[in-house]
Amino acid sequence: MIKLPDKEFSNIDKPAHPELTDDVETDVVIVGGGITGLTTAYILKKAGLKVVVLEKHNLSSGTTGGTTGKVTSQHGIKYADIQRRFGEHTARLYGQANQQAIDQIDRIIKQEKIMCDWTRADNYVYTTKQEPVASFKEEAKAAAKLGLPASFETKSELPFQITGAVKFANQAKFYAKDYVLGLAKAVDGQGSHIYEYSEAVGFHMSGSSSVETRKAKVTAKHIIVATKVPAAPLLARLSYCLYEFPTTSYLVATTTKSSLKGMYISPDRDNYSIVHNSGFLLIGGENRLPVMRNHRTRYQKLADYGEKHFGLKKIDYMWRAMDYLPYDGVPLIGKVYPGSKHIFTATAFQKWGLTTSMVAANIFRDLILNEPNEWSRIFRTNRLKTVLSIPRSLKMLHG
Repeated sequence: MIKLPDKEFSNIDKPAHPELTDDVETDVVIVGGGITGLTTAYILKKAGLKVVVLEKHNLSSGTTGGTTGKVTSQHGIKYADIQRRFGEHTARLYGQANQQAIDQIDRIIKQEKIMCDWTRADNYVYTTKQEPVASFKEEAKAAAKLGLPASFETKSELPFQITGAVKFANQAKFYAKDYVLGLAKAVDGQGSHIYEYSEAVGFHMSGSSSVETRKAKVTAKHIIVATKVPAAPLLARLSYCLYEFPTTSYLVATTTKSSLKGMYISPDRDNYSIVHNSGFLLIGGENRLPVMRNHRTRYQKLADYGEKHFGLKKIDYMWRAMDYLPYDGVPLIGKVYPGSKHIFTATAFQKWGLTTSMVAANIFRDLILNEPNEWSRIFRTNRLKTVLSIPRSLKMLHG
């Protein structure tokens, strides 16, 4: 049995940007310094707006810092299900939005010369069971019909036999933290600012909108809440429990010269997410509700899996991340609640925030500039179908 590290890895670090200590005015204030907040800040600045980013800790210290770095429009076995429940048009737009996000990220990395180990790679959702094969074939057919680079495969480079996989070709992987820091470098300056260790503690939307920290406030025309769940107003925090629910996932990582080129994830209970990225082999999974406390048991299962299938001898790091999942399977991007005109949110990315963050940034830009966006309708917040999908989601969660 592989010995685990004594403690979990933490992304909390020293700040590279100052704390907000004086009141400022701007066009848009963004709460959250992860990939959604910084991507949105970058897109809005490119559109000619001045932005201020407020981060509670240091940049990418939350969910972004704990990602495996897979940048893909393949969000599990999803497209056939979306098509059945929402129609072909919605499924096509969902895939189009996320597939275009990959190419947009590619262009930004090249334009800003961001060093983040950006690598094109194929993504696979795989199974070692016989029962899911028919649904995998259906998914590959549906996704390909929607214009996505999908195919059904029966072979892989994994060191064990699979019964089937849905492959999305030419996706990507990178080190998300370095990418976010590259975005921050492009955002900070020329009237736009980033503040770390500046937690948002109050929101005001009567008259001019503003966000308060413990030492100062930012007055802005628009507010974007780019955190896991809308932090304020209180009504929004309470109401969003009807649209999304939290899960905790676990990851272990070790330095290795693995030859694994593709990215893999499985819905099987005894298989996991696997990727070799930036010199590390990462194995993730064991998703549970956050109330679970036996964390080391979860880490040990992942480590034992790595030892069995990849011959791992050690684990260098282990950490867990909390993500929010929408009850109806589609992220929530738009107004915090129906009556709000100048406060927006993006949440419930269902563990696929690296592309969805770009989708959100594009939607926010068009909402603020009053431009049409054909994606905004399918991702809109406060959807009735989300609430109606609660029983279905709970049944899937508990198997």
